[in-house]
Amino acid sequence: MTKEIKSNPLKARLVLCSLLTLVLASALLLCAAILEIYYSSTHLYVFGSQKQRIDKHSALDGGEQMIDMYALAEYSGIKVTPFYSQVICLSNGTRAIFEDGSATALVNGIEIEMSRGAVISKEYCLIPAETARSIISGLKIVTQESRTDVYLNESEVFIIAKNAKIEYATDQTDYLEYINSTDKYIYTLANKEHPIGDTVPDSLVQIPDKYKASGRYYQLYSVAEKALEAMMNDMFASGLNDVYVTSAYRSYEYQKMLFDGYIDTEMKQNGLSYESAKEKVLTYSSEPGKSEHQTGLCVDFTTSSIGGAVDDIFESTEAFAWLKENAWKYGFIMRYPQDKVDITGYSYESWHYRFVGAEAAAVINQTGLCYEEYLEHFGK
Repeated sequence: MTKEIKSNPLKARLVLCSLLTLVLASALLLCAAILEIYYSSTHLYVFGSQKQRIDKHSALDGGEQMIDMYALAEYSGIKVTPFYSQVICLSNGTRAIFEDGSATALVNGIEIEMSRGAVISKEYCLIPAETARSIISGLKIVTQESRTDVYLNESEVFIIAKNAKIEYATDQTDYLEYINSTDKYIYTLANKEHPIGDTVPDSLVQIPDKYKASGRYYQLYSVAEKALEAMMNDMFASGLNDVYVTSAYRSYEYQKMLFDGYIDTEMKQNGLSYESAKEKVLTYSSEPGKSEHQTGLCVDFTTSSIGGAVDDIFESTEAFAWLKENAWKYGFIMRYPQDKVDITGYSYESWHYRFVGAEAAAVINQTGLCYEEYLEHFGK
């Protein structure tokens, strides 16, 4: 006679729970081991409320404390575009340039030797902490065994790209020397406080017909003209075939004729006195000798879609959207932004673009500075 074996549900549950507990404990031990390996192989940086982990080999290169300039810039409220081989830092008037792999930095035009070469990648831009302290006022770095706290007081940091990996719509090989020009003349400032008299640029060249209004004769400073060609070739390649230049270099005499004409129009159409008319005209036009157009470094754009108009309607065009996104890549900036009227002294002009070279244009694009502010900070 076979003996019946009765199952014990409670005992089975206890065995199952024990097995699950063992598995969970093992998993927790494994996670803890992985985390211990991770944390023991990385270094923690604390920038205010921001935290960053970098592998110890990079953070403590040969025992030298390294600081990530990207993180420092973000901590300071400045956004950074990745993919550079070279980085420029500005802090309270000090200008420093770092290059990937090089232990030589250029600070205010003077070469200095760092204890380690800069390490620049998409993820970070590491430089020796001592170098960071020397160029950034108000920077305090406190390093413990596995943690570094970074404090920044009363300091401004700008991180910008130079020679960034920029995507162009067409082959720009023949134009890059002009786009990246550092010709001193391209930094010329002409405004109400900085007159240029009856100056005529040394090297004016004609803008080819394909880029300008039909039947018109327009000139630009030679370097700016080549950069303009590069930019407009890419605009055309992007399908913007109706955009063209409607104004460029203007002589002192021509600007005087325009300025006087605007005053006359304001007096006749609005019944203003000469003084009131001139005051109004000065918000949207320059006196002769104070116009950017006289430098030969700027152009006004329009499109066929708006009938060649030169006013705020340009802001509604695809050409404007493209320029806003891409002009800096070719060394051009919108010269009179809407939020900088008090600084530039002129009304917003969505159609007016000025050549300043790729380096300055990149800074202005990334920081939101207008040209006057850029010159104040960077002192070209």
